[in-house]
Amino acid sequence: MIFRVTLMRRRGVPFTPKELSKDQGKRVDVAINHESCVMGRSSVVASIRGAWPLSEPPWPELMDCQLHSMAPNGMVLTGTEEIDGVMYAQSWLCRAE
Repeated sequence: MIFRVTLMRRRGVPFTPKELSKDQGKRVDVAINHESCVMGRSSVVASIRGAWPLSEPPWPELMDCQLHSMAPNGMVLTGTEEIDGVMYAQSWLCRAE
């Protein structure tokens, strides 16, 4: 499903409300599936569908994905992302397009 997605953290550290309000996000196709992940087990994984693997996706997959909150115009997904072998907390603000 197409959403305008804004990341809410950088390496686990939350962005300030001012930083979040400046970020317009990226228009992407979000897929959520139950699949095997880099942690070596099954997980609910949110990922970006598109022209990949021809190019790198705009950000890492969101593992152990859970719906944190939902409103009429969007939702927040939370989980864990892997960057350079380190796991960080991450949230995606997904606004309806």
